[in-house]
Amino acid sequence: MNQPTEQQDGDTASAAPVPTGPEKLPERSVSQSAVVLRADQVEFDARQVAALSLISPGLAQAPRAQLALFFHFCVRSGLDPFARQIYMIGRTNWKAADNPDEPEKTWTIQTGIDGFRTVAHRAAIKAGESISYEDTVYYDSEGNAHEVWLSKAYPAAVKVTVLRGNARFPFIARWDEFAPTYYDRKQGAYVVAKMWQQMPAHMLRKCAEAGALRMAAPQDLSGVYVDEEMARADAEAVVREAEEATRRLREAAGLEAGDDKGGNDKGSDAKEESAEDSQAGDRDESTEQPAPRKRARAAKKAPPETKPDTASESDEAPAPAKRTQRKRPSAPRRAS
Repeated sequence: MNQPTEQQDGDTASAAPVPTGPEKLPERSVSQSAVVLRADQVEFDARQVAALSLISPGLAQAPRAQLALFFHFCVRSGLDPFARQIYMIGRTNWKAADNPDEPEKTWTIQTGIDGFRTVAHRAAIKAGESISYEDTVYYDSEGNAHEVWLSKAYPAAVKVTVLRGNARFPFIARWDEFAPTYYDRKQGAYVVAKMWQQMPAHMLRKCAEAGALRMAAPQDLSGVYVDEEMARADAEAVVREAEEATRRLREAAGLEAGDDKGGNDKGSDAKEESAEDSQAGDRDESTEQPAPRKRARAAKKAPPETKPDTASESDEAPAPAKRTQRKRPSAPRRAS
């Protein structure tokens, strides 16, 4: 009878201990990540650059000095580039075509409006100050102020004023300066970008707020721009790239020539013009040929020139004399 109890005791001894509370997993520090910025770093390593290239294509071709500058902005602002809080974008430098000393691309450090707000608030807290806003003011094309923009038309300007301590930092963003446009082939005209068409007041307000925050915290935000501020530059870059691609296609098709062929084109144009002039001259001559005929016919129809009376009298034939009727002699009568 005691044997089963011994087996039960053996089973309980060999079984795993029952947990009395929730198991705690070992905490993983953020510093253990392969791409996190470490305190002992002075620049991005190869693995971090490869990760950033997935966020900003072409970043791997950026110069080392430009990457070092971007690293400095990330450390100074406290924004995480791998969380897409701040990033660097390269744009084609069109001045490089005329000046070999210019770089092929220009790099701009950008962030969202939330990143701007975070950096500005941190800077104010360090200085023992706070950041607040005045009411946003919207302006129409006639200069009238509105507290809320309800019109379907685009606002002409937006004013945002940031308060830091006892200082005011107003900034006015005009529609003509920030709204991006591109050429639409279907409509045959330049149109506003889609997001700016859907939310014109909101997009323009972001530009105004970014400018005001940059004025309030220049030590931390100078040289950094929000995406909405650079939207116009992106649109212009797309237009320039499209025009450049069109020009190359036309050159490949022989529709356009370089500087060396310019003279030949001009010569051919001159020849074409001369040929057109000669053809026009031939046409004029052909149209003028019937004119002498008309003058000849007119000359035939014209009466002859009058001559002196003497000549006319001598040339005139004498009038024929009138014939006198002869009387037939009457036959003698026979005597009966």
